[in-house]
Amino acid sequence: MKKLLLSLFALASFLIVSCANNQNEQANTLWKKNPNQILTKEEINKEISDKMILVQKFLTEKKLDGMLFTQVRNVYWITAGQANVQIVLNKDVGAASLLIMKDGKKYLVCNGAEAGRMMDGSLRELGYELKMYNWYEANPVKDVRESIIKEIAPKGKIGSDAPFPGTVVVAEDFRPLRYSLSETELKRYKWLGQQCTEAVESVCKSIKPGMDEYELEALTAIELRSRGIFPTVLLTAVDNRIFNYRHALPGGAVLENYAMINIVAEKWGMPIAVTRFVYFGDKLPAELENKLKQTAIVMSKYEEATKPGKALSEIFEECKQWYADAGFEGEWMKHHQGGAIGYDDREFVIYPGVKGTVQNNQGYAWNPTITGAKVEDTFIANENGGEVITKTKDWPVLIVNLNGKKYEQPAILLRDKTSGKIIEQKNVEVN
Repeated sequence: MKKLLLSLFALASFLIVSCANNQNEQANTLWKKNPNQILTKEEINKEISDKMILVQKFLTEKKLDGMLFTQVRNVYWITAGQANVQIVLNKDVGAASLLIMKDGKKYLVCNGAEAGRMMDGSLRELGYELKMYNWYEANPVKDVRESIIKEIAPKGKIGSDAPFPGTVVVAEDFRPLRYSLSETELKRYKWLGQQCTEAVESVCKSIKPGMDEYELEALTAIELRSRGIFPTVLLTAVDNRIFNYRHALPGGAVLENYAMINIVAEKWGMPIAVTRFVYFGDKLPAELENKLKQTAIVMSKYEEATKPGKALSEIFEECKQWYADAGFEGEWMKHHQGGAIGYDDREFVIYPGVKGTVQNNQGYAWNPTITGAKVEDTFIANENGGEVITKTKDWPVLIVNLNGKKYEQPAILLRDKTSGKIIEQKNVEVN
């Protein structure tokens, strides 16, 4: 009996250890161990120094004595992705603020719950001085934050990117400072574009008929979070829901043949937009194939038109004719066409009468759609013709020939419905 008990104990111990090892192996496989930062200290300091010059110029132009940053994306912007003030993940107004003065002094204004983490994480090293208050001293009855601002700048005028006691909101005036991305921002952004695209395409290659849209959503979120990337938009739809709804939040429909994975996801405050489709079958239905080709042509025309100096209003007016030429006149009216990206999911979308021009090294996420088909990538406008930063070498493409230049647009991945295997697809040229 004693030997039997010892044997059972040994077996139970073995099973427990085996289960623990399997869980550890799964956890290790899930986490991609991506770097938290990809820039050197020298690159970070150079980027911040250049941005301080932009801020000083802005303060002079607007006759301000300082600028207070509370928006999460602006804090990321001014610290080169080093500082995160976001606690509530669906809020863009952070739990702490950074104050940049005209004389170059920098302050962290926050309560005690954030102070240690923020100062220890990066801000002490970046030269910020702490101005702390107790959490209960900022409330509707009495708010000491205005007193802190007056203590720093007794007679000064302080601009702010969000409502804050003792400041004047200048968020929309400040926003354009983010538009042209620096070399180090582009370095981060291109890395992020690859990671987001690999995540989406990985989901397209792993999902199976019989899964519902909520499972597709969960798998997409896992792929992004495992890379240290935060999804801000997760649209997953299948079959008829792709044709019925332009913004298809998951609704529980079960995948039979056709699936869409559409994300916006960010790291360092910089969002990437990308959409991919997968079809289970030997070939696409003729109608869908035509719509995809025509949408790819429209996207190529967007990329061709998105040149530094081009008026945004011209692009908007021209897109109407692009859809007409494709045989789908008026289709542009059924969904916004996208616009600038970089530090917001869309810094703006184009619309009738939109002001401004395309900036050099500015991010754009166009998303032309023809019912049932869409092409969406993140693109950098530059003087060399632009660059799509959400491409991988492991995805079928449509090659659009347009005015002597070839534009590669993502095709729809084909997979065998029974085995799930990826069907070899040759790149298709479209004129």
